[in-house]
Amino acid sequence: MTDGDIVHDKLSWRYQRPYKALCEGKDSPDECAWVVMGAMIRDIKKKGAAPILLAQQMGERLKAAIENCNPHSFTRSWAAAVSKELDRLAAGQTSCPYYEKQLVLRASKGILHDFRYGRRMDTCSLEEVVLDRYFQEVYRFYFEERIPLTPDHYAGIDTATLMKRVKALEPELLPAFGKWAKQTQVNPYDVAKLRRPPRQKIEEIDLEENLL
Repeated sequence: MTDGDIVHDKLSWRYQRPYKALCEGKDSPDECAWVVMGAMIRDIKKKGAAPILLAQQMGERLKAAIENCNPHSFTRSWAAAVSKELDRLAAGQTSCPYYEKQLVLRASKGILHDFRYGRRMDTCSLEEVVLDRYFQEVYRFYFEERIPLTPDHYAGIDTATLMKRVKALEPELLPAFGKWAKQTQVNPYDVAKLRRPPRQKIEEIDLEENLL
């Protein structure tokens, strides 16, 4: 596919290549995930450090709210009050692009929901947890959630089969998001230095080799 070819009009040009590869089904999940990460890194670098700084601030605010409250007091009204504080924090960050601000909020409120219902108890490195969840939200918003938004997929593949292939990318993507979170937690401006993990080498088969 040449640069500029659009085969899914709900995806940005950065995500056309991995989408097309998933539809064709010729590449391994490792290879497709590697290409998706490349598209994400370009997106993340373009947005700069502002979303990373906001995610860190959200993590700090969540940590303070949770540690200053008895777990038995994680009521609906408590969660609503914390949620409003997160909204106010986001509203004050005018340097953060709108959609990225919403994704940081979605990540933070998802973690708040986890604490509210006892799915998470540890507040250690909560800023890093928010960053990790933010990268997951970037992936979902710009790629995964947009794939079903077209009735006819490239190469005639059906949505159910395609989404199974998309799901198969997670074992490669999620560890990378965790590494990006660790890196940017140490220095938010390291967003410009984010890298993909080494590409998986495809071993060539010697046709004369006895494989039995």
